[in-house]
Amino acid sequence: MLCLIAGGLSTAKAQDSYDVSDVIMGVKAGASFNHFSNASSSNGIFIGPMIGADVEIYVTKKFIVAAELSMMKKGAKKMSFDRISYTDPEGKEQFVKDYARGPYDYKLWYISSSYFAKYILNDHFRVFGGITAGRLFRAKVYDRHRDRVRNIRTNLNRGAVGLTVGGEYMYKNKYSVEARYTWDINCMDRSKRAELIMGHAHNSTLALTFGYRFQLF
Repeated sequence: MLCLIAGGLSTAKAQDSYDVSDVIMGVKAGASFNHFSNASSSNGIFIGPMIGADVEIYVTKKFIVAAELSMMKKGAKKMSFDRISYTDPEGKEQFVKDYARGPYDYKLWYISSSYFAKYILNDHFRVFGGITAGRLFRAKVYDRHRDRVRNIRTNLNRGAVGLTVGGEYMYKNKYSVEARYTWDINCMDRSKRAELIMGHAHNSTLALTFGYRFQLF
């Protein structure tokens, strides 16, 4: 995709309408609003940045297929616990060591690829849906009570697969405002420690971005 960006910028042109088989390049940036659903404790909305680039192909005048590469910071805020314990094989209650009540802020960085089918409602509005596959490359938790940060990447699943739906408003087929919602199918916990602390939590993300498009071919 980076090669397409570099090669396409020199010949790129923006226009008000496109024909069947036209290939369109887009860049976007904005914010994501994320929290953990199905978590072991209530948590607040975490706001992080999102940047991305996509390629669209017009299959018909009304139908588009698209592929996107993006980077996004997800997480959750103010996650607190009364106590974190489990029952061992002997039936005794054990507590997770070195984990206070919180609150905790989780900060997770993902690189994702998405594949969408888009339907053009009219000159300005589109709707779309598809699959997003992400790779976790950085994960930190901030203990507000103790004022310290921990690396938790080894405790979480590196991969994430989500279902995405959204819509976008287009102006002159060049400028766009997009809103999308993604719910990850798989849980984040990888280790027993993560399961005890977070439960079988899923990423739940609403993203709002602004973009610009131009024709490659």
